Amino acid sequence: MTGQGDFAAHRRDGDDVIKVLDGRHPAGAHFVAAAQHVGVTGMNAYLSTLRAAGVHLPPGLSVESARPLAVRHRWVTGPVLLDHASVDPSRFVDAVIEIAGWVRALDPTDARVDTNLANFCLADDGVVLVDVLPPLIPSLRPEPSNLFDVLFAALCFDTTVILDALIGYAARALLRSDVSLAVGQRDDLARPVPQEFAEPVEASFPASWFRARVGLALRALAGEAEPAGVHDFFALTSVRAFRDLSEVQRADRVRQVDQTVKELALT
Repeated sequence: MTGQGDFAAHRRDGDDVIKVLDGRHPAGAHFVAAAQHVGVTGMNAYLSTLRAAGVHLPPGLSVESARPLAVRHRWVTGPVLLDHASVDPSRFVDAVIEIAGWVRALDPTDARVDTNLANFCLADDGVVLVDVLPPLIPSLRPEPSNLFDVLFAALCFDTTVILDALIGYAARALLRSDVSLAVGQRDDLARPVPQEFAEPVEASFPASWFRARVGLALRALAGEAEPAGVHDFFALTSVRAFRDLSEVQRADRVRQVDQTVKELALT
């Protein structure tokens, strides 16, 4: 969800892949600067925390260098999870639920994972997180300097927002695949959604955005909302689009989304 393609470059080395933290994108400068100071010891501690929480990492994963921060692991040949929504929706839902379990297990720790569905592959023994750069370490969370930083940091570090974003993206992927999901599978997909904001509350704008996204997408999966409206709302709340706006335009977008959420009764 946070678009790690902006942060990491990779190259093949035989049966291995080497991924290098790339901080050239200005939107990620604060995050990348913090990550570059993690070092080998800090990166290994981060990976150990992920493993202890049950996160399945690629075979042979190791830290290649500290500056620039780089990792090496065996190439994972399985399909990208995002692409599997239309191939095997049942397995797709099971994988998303497993990832949600990792997110909850990591909540009390000093580690988070980027739950962009493109960051996971399906292997014979389950779903694998194939992107661990930049390391998302809450204690190194930089102070936001603008509205995009506020949105981006919430998506990286706030467990409630991460879960809402994960399930919302998964539901939209299923809508795009035009598959018929059994009622039980829809219920299973909705179950990891946090209940902290189940009732109307005064929430931050990132929390409001992603709670509205997941609510609308799950409604559409149940046949209670039009898929076109889901896609329109996701476009309106696009993180990449928000990044490319000026700060004045971002403030306008926050107000616009807030009004849309009220009109759609999504709070």
